[in-house]
Amino acid sequence: MPFHRISQWTGGFFKDTSLTKIGLEIHLGHQGKPCPEVTDDWYDTDDEGDNFAEGQWVPLVNDPRTTTVVDTSGVHSLMIRFCRCTSALGPDMQLFEIGLFPASFTSLKTAFTFAVLDDFLLDNLECGMSAMNYYSKLRRITSSVFPHLVPDRYRELMRVGRQWRQLKQLKWHGFGHEKQKPKAGELALFCPACPQPGVNVNLAERNVSNPAWLYSRSLVMDGNFKAEHMFPANPTDEVALTDGLGFMVGDGRYKLHLTEAQDIANASRHNLEATGIGGCACARHGCFVPHSMVDFQKGERQMNMDYALCQALGYNTDGIDRALTFYDINCQYHKHLHRRVEESPYLDLPWGMEVIPGIGLWHVHGHQDKCYVRIDGEIMETLWAPLNIISPSARGMSTPHRKECLDFQMNDCNFMKMIRMSKFLCRKFKEAVQGVRDSQHAFDRLTETTNDDTLVKWEAEAAATQDDRLENPSTMDIYEVKMTKAPTRKQQELHLLTRQARWPAGEIHRGAATWLASGITLEEAQVALLIDVKKLGRRPTDAQKLAIARRRDRLQGQIDEFVRVAVTFLGDQLDEYDKLDLMTMMLDAAELDSAGSSSDDPDQPDNEDQYDTPVKFTPKTLVIPLPSNIGIERCAEWGVANLVLQEISLREGQANDALHAIRVNLADKAVLFHTTVQSVKSQARSTRAWARVHSVDKILHLNVQMYSKCRSQLVHLGADDLLVKLRPLEKADLKATTVVADPNARGQRNSTLAWFWSIDVQGDSTSNDWMNECILPCPLA
Repeated sequence: MPFHRISQWTGGFFKDTSLTKIGLEIHLGHQGKPCPEVTDDWYDTDDEGDNFAEGQWVPLVNDPRTTTVVDTSGVHSLMIRFCRCTSALGPDMQLFEIGLFPASFTSLKTAFTFAVLDDFLLDNLECGMSAMNYYSKLRRITSSVFPHLVPDRYRELMRVGRQWRQLKQLKWHGFGHEKQKPKAGELALFCPACPQPGVNVNLAERNVSNPAWLYSRSLVMDGNFKAEHMFPANPTDEVALTDGLGFMVGDGRYKLHLTEAQDIANASRHNLEATGIGGCACARHGCFVPHSMVDFQKGERQMNMDYALCQALGYNTDGIDRALTFYDINCQYHKHLHRRVEESPYLDLPWGMEVIPGIGLWHVHGHQDKCYVRIDGEIMETLWAPLNIISPSARGMSTPHRKECLDFQMNDCNFMKMIRMSKFLCRKFKEAVQGVRDSQHAFDRLTETTNDDTLVKWEAEAAATQDDRLENPSTMDIYEVKMTKAPTRKQQELHLLTRQARWPAGEIHRGAATWLASGITLEEAQVALLIDVKKLGRRPTDAQKLAIARRRDRLQGQIDEFVRVAVTFLGDQLDEYDKLDLMTMMLDAAELDSAGSSSDDPDQPDNEDQYDTPVKFTPKTLVIPLPSNIGIERCAEWGVANLVLQEISLREGQANDALHAIRVNLADKAVLFHTTVQSVKSQARSTRAWARVHSVDKILHLNVQMYSKCRSQLVHLGADDLLVKLRPLEKADLKATTVVADPNARGQRNSTLAWFWSIDVQGDSTSNDWMNECILPCPLA
C-alpha cells in the first residue's frame, strides 16, 4: 500500500502533501485497474466526510470519497475504488483481501491495516499501552505540529482491536476454518509439561512402577488486588466476544454461584465492580490454568476461590486421581472445602480425585509445623507482575473488553513459558543431577559412620512415615531435628558441682570446677584487655591510659588470688614448676587484625613492629596455671588428671557460648545491613548506621578471639573428639549474609551457611542425639 510521505516543491520550500492530492487512486478487484462498472463521478452522498482542516501541516484530504486508513506510519486519506461488478465480493471482503480491516461493515469510511493491529496488540502486551495512548502516538507520527487536527479514530481502534484479538485467538487454537464453536477454556494455552490425559499422557498405558507425582496435578492459588475494575457506564451496551473461552470464567454461571453463596454487593468499594482477580496456576511451571480466573467482589473470599479451584481441577483431568493444591491459608481454607462443594449446585470436584493441601514456603513461618505439605508456592507472584502492566489501562474498560485483555495477556504469558520451557528444564535437570551427586556423597558419608542397626531402624521409620503421612501428617515429625540445647559453661560447671556432691571424699577436689571456671574467666579478661591495649594507638589520652591501668591493676589482683588458691588444687609442685614464668599469653598479628586492631601497643617504642613482636605485659600476658597450660602429662604426674577432664567439660561450654554469640553477632550485622545501612539516604544517617555496624563488629571479633583461644586450649588438653566438631574459624565463615536476615529472599535457595550454623542454633553437644536425629531426605510423593 502507498503509505509513504511525500513533499511538494512550491517554488520556495518543500511542503508536506499526500499521494491522494496529486491524483493517486487505488482500484480493487481488477489487479489495480479501474473497474468498468465504476463511473468517474461516483461517490457516497450519505457521508460528507470528516470536518478537519486541510493545510500544509496535515497531509490529509478532506474529501467524502476518500477512506481514512490507519497504519503504523500514521493516518492516511486514500482514494479507494471498489469493484462494482455483479460477481465481485462485498466491499468489506475486498478490503480484507488487501490487508485492511474495516471499522464498519456497513459504512466503509475507516480501515486499519493488519500491521497496525498487530503492532497495537504487541505494544499492549509488552508495554501495557492503552488504545488511547497508542492512537495518540499515531496522530503525532502523522503531524508532529498539529496532532489534534488528525482525525480521531480512537473508538474505532478499540472496537477493531477487540475483533482482531478474537480472530487471532480463533486462528491460533484451530477454529479459523471451522464453524464449530469453542468450549470453555479452549481459546487458552496450558502447561505442556503438566499431565493432561489425551494431550500428553495416556493413562491406559500407565506404569504402576512410575512415581505417583507423574500423574498428579499440582496447583497454586493466589489473588491479585491490582486488577481492579470499575462499574461500566452502559452495561446494556456491552457485547462479549469470548466469554468464558479463555482464562476468565464465564460470567453467567459465576454470578449464579455468587448469588447462591449469598454474595454481598460491593457498594462501598469506590465504584469498583471487581476489587481484584484470583485463580490457579500449575505449581511446577507457573502456567495459568484456563477457565479458572475469577473476579473478587469484596476481598479474597472462599466463595471466589472455591469456584476457581473447581474449574481448575476439572480442566483436562479425566482419569487423574490426585491433585496437590498450595494456598497461603490452606490450613483453614481446606477444612470445609468438600462440604461447601456438596452444598453448592455450581461447584463440582472430579469424581475420585484426592485433593492434598499444602502451603507455600514464603508463608510457612506464620503457620504451625503441622500445617500440611510445604513447597515454593509463590510462583504466581511472578505471574502477576507482567499482568499488572495491563491492569491500570483495563480498570475503566467495559467488562467483556477487560476480560479479553486479561485473557490475551495470560495466554501470552503461558506461550512465553512454553517456548522457553525446554531450555529452562534442561538447566534445572543439570542442577538437579549435581544436587543428587552432592546429596549422595553426604548420604554415603553418613551411612559409613552409622551402625547397621541404626540404618535398619531409620529405613523402617521412613517407610512407615511415607505410608501414613496422608492420613496422619504428624508422622512426618520424625524428619524434624529434636536436639537438646548444648550445655553452656555455667551449665557444665553446675553439672560438675552436682557430681562432686555424689563422689566420695578424696576422689575429687571440692570446688575445683568453680576454681577452673574462674581461671577461664580471667583468661577471657586477658584477651579483652590485650585487644583493647592494641587498639589504643601510639598517642593515647590520659583518660585512656588511666582506664587501662585500672583494668590491669584489678586483673592483677584477681590473678594473684587465683594463683594463691591454685596450690590447693595442684599441690606444692606448682611452686617448683617455673616453666609458666617463661610462657607468654599472646595473640598473633592475624588475630589482632581480625579483632579490629589498627595501631601499636603504647608501651612499645614507636619504631617497634607491632605485628612481629608479641605483647608481653603482666597481667594481660601472664599465663594462668590451668591444666591446659601445664600440660596433661604434668597433671598426670601430679595426680590431678581429673582436673583435665573437668576443664575439657568447661571448655566445651565456653566454645558453645562463643559460637552462640558469634551467630547472634552475625545475625545482628545482617539485619543492620538489610534494614539500616541499605536504606539510608543521607551522609549523617549513613555514618550513624555504620557506627552501629562497627559496634557489633567489635563484639563479634572479641567472641572470635575467645573461641580461638578456647580451641587452642582444647588442643593442649588432647580433646580430639571435640575438635572434630569445633573446627577452626576461617575469614569466609564470618561473612554476614542475607540468608540469616531474610531466609525467604529470592535467589538464596542454594545458598549455604558456615559450619557453625548447622550444629544447633543455641550450640551443640557431642551426644548421640545429633546422629539419631539427623535429617533424612523427605520426598513429596
